[in-house]
Amino acid sequence: MTISSTELLCPACSNSIDSSDNITFFHKSWHKKCFHCKTCYQQLTADNATMRYDDKNILYCMKHLPDDNIENSILTSSMRAYTHTLDLSTPSDWSIDDVIRWLNDISLEAYIDNFRKNEIDGSILIDEVDGLNDNIINQLIPPLGTQMKFKKALRTLRNNAKISLKPNIDLKEMKQKCEGPLQLLHTIQQQTEQIKSLVLTINSQAQQIEEFLLQMLTNKKPPPINSFNQLSSTIQNQLLDLPSNVPKISLVSPNSSSSIIPTIDSMTPSILPLPANSGASSNIVPVATAIDGPKGSTGVLFPAVIHPDIDSIAIQPVLDDKYNFQNYGKYTVMIYDQQSENVLVETLVNVVPEHEICMPKKFVLRDSVNNILVDATVMIKLGDQIVFTGKTDSTGTVHMPTTLPRNCYDVEINSGHAKYKSSIFRMIVYENYGPDINTQFICRQLESNQLEIVLKWGLLPRDLDSHVYVSDGRHVYFRSKCQGNVSLDCDVTNGNGPETIKITLQPNLKYLYVVHRYTREALLVNSGATVTFNDGEALNSSIPYQIIQIPVVNQPEANFWVVCEIDGTTKKIKMFENTFENHNYYSGDDIARKYFKQ
Repeated sequence: MTISSTELLCPACSNSIDSSDNITFFHKSWHKKCFHCKTCYQQLTADNATMRYDDKNILYCMKHLPDDNIENSILTSSMRAYTHTLDLSTPSDWSIDDVIRWLNDISLEAYIDNFRKNEIDGSILIDEVDGLNDNIINQLIPPLGTQMKFKKALRTLRNNAKISLKPNIDLKEMKQKCEGPLQLLHTIQQQTEQIKSLVLTINSQAQQIEEFLLQMLTNKKPPPINSFNQLSSTIQNQLLDLPSNVPKISLVSPNSSSSIIPTIDSMTPSILPLPANSGASSNIVPVATAIDGPKGSTGVLFPAVIHPDIDSIAIQPVLDDKYNFQNYGKYTVMIYDQQSENVLVETLVNVVPEHEICMPKKFVLRDSVNNILVDATVMIKLGDQIVFTGKTDSTGTVHMPTTLPRNCYDVEINSGHAKYKSSIFRMIVYENYGPDINTQFICRQLESNQLEIVLKWGLLPRDLDSHVYVSDGRHVYFRSKCQGNVSLDCDVTNGNGPETIKITLQPNLKYLYVVHRYTREALLVNSGATVTFNDGEALNSSIPYQIIQIPVVNQPEANFWVVCEIDGTTKKIKMFENTFENHNYYSGDDIARKYFKQ
């Protein structure tokens, strides 16, 4: 191989050198990896390397330079040309090699390798807050006596550095010299603040002008809408037939403090005072309303009904999508007279989501027959992003995060067992409106011709019972828990539920499902009861349920909630809307005879 005259060769290995990977020492270039002490193999730099005149191209660190004939070594003849005197006034600027020199100066060269290996430079050495502390010094210099010697030298070094920072000038003279520029700077700062204030004023006025022009262009109040006829019969009944304990709310003028705005939800109506001399007729009559709601709210109606007999107006928000978190917040509600011409009442209300759909502080997971589910997974997602994953403990409990921002989230529950279905449902995070505990009853996997009905409610009444009447005369309830292919698999008597019935559907038969109030501590309509239908047809579906909630209507004497009829041939479920019975004949077949005829 021919080597060009300009190609550099490493004196240690005689191989060519890349110009970007070399160290120059005494007019020669070396590989960085070859530039080390022959004795201890310490990596060297041009500043701490030595070399004897009679040992060609053999490098040593200062510690291992042979003592014999030292006067002929490069150490005495030229090392001083490649070192510099340590500046003790600015140790914060020292390199690692400068720290090594200082250790040599204070006779602690035995610990040089520890300082080099841990890359202790001057900035770390001099830092009294985040630099060397007793624990680190103990690791670098184990002997106690040597530590004390080091600490004393370090204290002296730090004190000298502080002294060197003190100004050595006449403060009075400096103040006089700076007085003019400082006064000019103060004037500039004042003018800057004035300019900033002027810019803010201009921007504010521009925004006001823009809003005024926009209002001029769209100077129309929302048109009044009489939405009563668009409502379900349940909501119409709620607004027309008010219970005696209907919540009363006050009128609030625009621009009132948020703390005095009344809070309402979409579950039950509230009543406002009817103004004197309103000209309202003596009849109960629905009237038109207009609303102005939060940004992003859609599909929200505010039906109103005048009740002159109690000098009140009943209102109730109706949400097309209760999971649209933007539908919740402050609304301006304008209620018109019967001719929809004049505003009778203008007030503010704060609409909040119902507790049942709000994220709880913790979930408790059980199966549909009330067994605790341990090590089940609860996952919270926002769109495609997983924001939380947790597992249930030995009590079936998993604690939810408390820092989620206001939004609508998907909750996915997976028990980890093939005999249970996964569950996906939505929940709202809205301020602090979530309950402390939300108990979820996870449904079982069923055969294609089976149906599971799970009843869940609040603490009161303590005992609600599930009843199934079959068109062939069978009646399954707590006193007759299993008749053929219909069974009451779980019966709870102390609140919450579940009451679970499993049916193997048969063609040419019909099944009537009814909820009975067995104990009478509270109204049936105020129980918060929900019924979940788990259809065996949807074996692999993550959303296999249909959930029905008891209507909150004025039925104080109701003992039975007639929920639905199931066709064993078609497997279709026909819901009865707002249907109750007041009698208490729970062991007879009166209900079956009445509703199977319809």
